[in-house]
Amino acid sequence: MLKVIVPEDKTKLDRQIAALEYQLQHDTREKDRQIHRAALKELKAARERSS
Repeated sequence: MLKVIVPEDKTKLDRQIAALEYQLQHDTREKDRQIHRAALKELKAARERSS
């Protein structure tokens, strides 16, 4: 199971989300895409909770 450490700083959180969205566009392996999608989903949920 993947454990994502969510930063407390909103700016860092937004940067991580942007980086993962960029990385998803450039991933070539399906395993990488799965990992990045799962991390992105958790980070977006954390951003929604903090808003």
